Amino acid sequence: MRKVILSIIILLPLLGCKKKITQFYVDYNSTVVIQSSVGQVLPFNVYTPDVTTNSEFEFSSNNTNTDRINSIYLREMVLTIISPAGEDFSFLNSVEIFISSPNHTERKAAFKESIGSSPGNQLVCDIVDVDLQDFIKDESFIIRVETVTDEALADDVSIDLYTNFLVDARLLK
Repeated sequence: MRKVILSIIILLPLLGCKKKITQFYVDYNSTVVIQSSVGQVLPFNVYTPDVTTNSEFEFSSNNTNTDRINSIYLREMVLTIISPAGEDFSFLNSVEIFISSPNHTERKAAFKESIGSSPGNQLVCDIVDVDLQDFIKDESFIIRVETVTDEALADDVSIDLYTNFLVDARLLK
């Protein structure tokens, strides 16, 4: 009996019953500029330029392709003020980040609520647990940043948006 069970355990991987999967990360950076708003304290939207995904290359480099993607989830979203020097995110009350692409309607991907009075020049956003593979499979996507301010800005503020996606896929044979 032991020989039969041991034989089955040894033969299972050889019979192809095991799925070959891979996980890897894809990073993107983009920049938005929040225009100065002397005398204005209200909600507003800013958009990134199109972010080219190079998804076919990324997938191929990881021995998979578009058809073999199981899921793509946003793992990290970090906003960092590039300029002006010394600026922090205290002008924001909250922020929501949405992703869209030419072929897919917009989806909320991340957010940060109740931003305090001294948050520093970097915000790590809370992530919405939603599969975003449709957007990353497209040739490009756009990020819309919806903010609610609690003070006016005297200068334009340039912000780097860093995104890190976890890709779960089946390997090519």
